[in-house]
Amino acid sequence: MRVAAAVLALLLPALAAEDPKVELGRRLFMDPTVSRTGRVSCSSCHEPEHGFSDPRVLSEDEHGPSRRHSQPLLDLAAGQPLHWDGEFGTLREVLTVRLATVVEATALTRSLQARRIRVAKEAGRVTAFAGGRIPYGLRSPDEVRPRDLPEHVLPDDGLPVAKRLMSDGRYRRGFVAAFGTSEVTTARVVEALEAYVLSLRSGTSPFDRFRAGDTAALTDVQRVGLSLFLNEAGCAACHTVGEKAAFTDGRFHNTGVAFHADAERFGEGIDLSLLFDFKDGGAGEVTLFREHLATFKTPSLRDVARRPPYMHDGSLATLADVVRFYNRGGTPNRGIDPRIRPLRLTEWEMECLVAFLEALTSDERPGLGPLPPRPRRAMIEVLEDGRPLRDLAVEVVPAGDRLAGAPPAEPVRKHRTDILGRFWFEFPGRTHVRLVSRSHEILRGRLIPDSVTSLTARASPLE
Repeated sequence: MRVAAAVLALLLPALAAEDPKVELGRRLFMDPTVSRTGRVSCSSCHEPEHGFSDPRVLSEDEHGPSRRHSQPLLDLAAGQPLHWDGEFGTLREVLTVRLATVVEATALTRSLQARRIRVAKEAGRVTAFAGGRIPYGLRSPDEVRPRDLPEHVLPDDGLPVAKRLMSDGRYRRGFVAAFGTSEVTTARVVEALEAYVLSLRSGTSPFDRFRAGDTAALTDVQRVGLSLFLNEAGCAACHTVGEKAAFTDGRFHNTGVAFHADAERFGEGIDLSLLFDFKDGGAGEVTLFREHLATFKTPSLRDVARRPPYMHDGSLATLADVVRFYNRGGTPNRGIDPRIRPLRLTEWEMECLVAFLEALTSDERPGLGPLPPRPRRAMIEVLEDGRPLRDLAVEVVPAGDRLAGAPPAEPVRKHRTDILGRFWFEFPGRTHVRLVSRSHEILRGRLIPDSVTSLTARASPLE
């Protein structure tokens, strides 16, 4: 009995570490069908291998290129507004607008707009917007029409996200594990995704080891960069270190990134609200406060080396570009943060600062899910017009995110269906696979999560 109890005690922490809601959310995050149109996943703009940000300059959502480069998702703190402009107060609001039905998403958007207008009016701060785009919040809630809101459309199959997931059964086991039943609702999808995103934490970086007493964790050059970061360069004024070393103050600042006019065009006495020289109104479009125009949320510098390009518009390709931008004092404008000033660092000092920023990236990629102790096996039955599709060559392509301990790349496995249209395969160390055939489209190209043990997959001939 004592031996059995000791074994159980050893197993319990490992089992508890695998939160079924987090693991379900991890897989929903990677799946394009968990989106309004069924074509763009959360990971499309927040790539795990790219620091949960986007390698593209401007991220692309379901309707094409967006206005901004996506912010990273690591180390999100409760109570801090989300997005570059603070559009949402909670992660649940973001997910609801993205994934709920059109009616629910529109109702939440209207409610948020009404609250912003009320707060701005009570503060006497409502201002005419000075950019080339009038934000929805400048109208009263009664004047906001559905066509004024962010575009919410149903996907090609005509089903909202929850109904689509319920209809194809791919996540049945995942929802049972996370919620006790296989029912799929918007609230459950949002809850699982929220649990996963809030679980994403940056790993231990060379800076962390240095701070813990490992003096060899930083090179001499990186130590000089640390000193510059904390002192002469003033980076820590906004990218605060503090006890937890979050490297962000969670606030909004105008560093001049939004401005594209010459500095000479800005002079004392010019009202920022009258300027048309910034491309993006930032937080001012959300709060309607004049002084918030062209301000953007300070991103964390955790894992910063993993996620170029930088800034809300992706305009700076490298960390060296970022340091040079601040070394020249940003882009001068009437509302620039007073802490942004020419630094007059030498080339060598800028190199030291870049080296230190690189030391804020952990050696291990964050957010890796647990690899099961044994490979998971699944049986797929492929049907065409309700009949078994026999002798079909099928490729099992690794997809989604890799799991801890799995190699960065895994081979495609080839299989062939039997007389009953079935084949068996072992999941690679990935959250999903995709089934590919040269002659047929299987499951409409949808991903299969590794919780599946058996699945009937409908196939149609390729045109």
